[in-house]
Amino acid sequence: MAGLLALLFFLPISFVYGRHRARRAKSGPGGLKRRLAALLPLPLLVGACLGLAVLFHASGEGTLGGGAAIFSTGNGVVDAGLRTARLVGDLALVLFFLSLPFVLGSAVAALLLVLDARGVRAIPAEAPEPPPAEGRD
Repeated sequence: MAGLLALLFFLPISFVYGRHRARRAKSGPGGLKRRLAALLPLPLLVGACLGLAVLFHASGEGTLGGGAAIFSTGNGVVDAGLRTARLVGDLALVLFFLSLPFVLGSAVAALLLVLDARGVRAIPAEAPEPPPAEGRD
């Protein structure tokens, strides 16, 4: 229930951020694949790390005395990668008010870019800037 409430709370700012990112990506060079490749890698990484951190804490391993059986592979390199990803996820959970709109806004931007490529007018045009007021000092 708390996750649903957080989602509802962060959706408006995520939509505004996603629309801004989509508008900036649309004005850049390249096609849809290039725009999505420039837009999505970091939000996907942060989202995966968030998911890993939530799984880690939901499994009870985040408590004192919890075993490390689920996320222990026996391979030092893979374990170090999982620990690093969990650390990034924990940091994203602490800064959830920044990370959730970032991840959700990037998903909204990707959706708007795909809809725009399909011919649906999903991304509004840039509003022209008002002319400077003359005669003011």
